[in-house]
Amino acid sequence: MQVVTAREFRKNQGRFLTAAREGQSVMLTSRYGNFKITPITEEDTLTERICRGLKQVKLIQEGKAKGYTIDELLDEL
Repeated sequence: MQVVTAREFRKNQGRFLTAAREGQSVMLTSRYGNFKITPITEEDTLTERICRGLKQVKLIQEGKAKGYTIDELLDEL
């Protein structure tokens, strides 16, 4: 995993975006928080990801799916 600052990312965006597109993990750190840069593929559009997430939240609220702690979610990264 590559960890880069916002300043370094701005300076070398192409390099880091290419690395992410090629499957490397790129984490951006800034004063606003930490972000993982991942490409969106043709099969996995942003809208589809949001819809799946909302459906998952609804299932958790209804007690039909397991909720996760923040530690469990971070372990998945």
